Amino acid sequence: MFRVVNEYMAKLSIITDDSVKASMDEYLSKCELVDNYCININFNRYIVDIRMKKYSVDNADKLFREFVSATAYPYSHISVRYNEDVRVRYRLCTCKENKEGVYMDVIISGLK
Repeated sequence: MFRVVNEYMAKLSIITDDSVKASMDEYLSKCELVDNYCININFNRYIVDIRMKKYSVDNADKLFREFVSATAYPYSHISVRYNEDVRVRYRLCTCKENKEGVYMDVIISGLK
């Protein structure tokens, strides 16, 4: 699947979008599952580190699906999940019809 995501990304012009970042902030600040979060930008890509109050893979999946609904462009999006020992990592790409897209590396884990 990671190759499919890479192919999808190769067709896009990866940008940062203040409205997408505002949507991320709005959703994560109001989500009761989230204890804290941090959004960074590195080479036009968002790194979103989310700490959950009650982490489990199922809870992380629920959180991520709601996150996508709140932040993805309506035209198109694709994601893939990597299970790591104490966290899950999602690669999410979403784009507009003009092929301008946003890439996010979303890391979800429990409290430390």
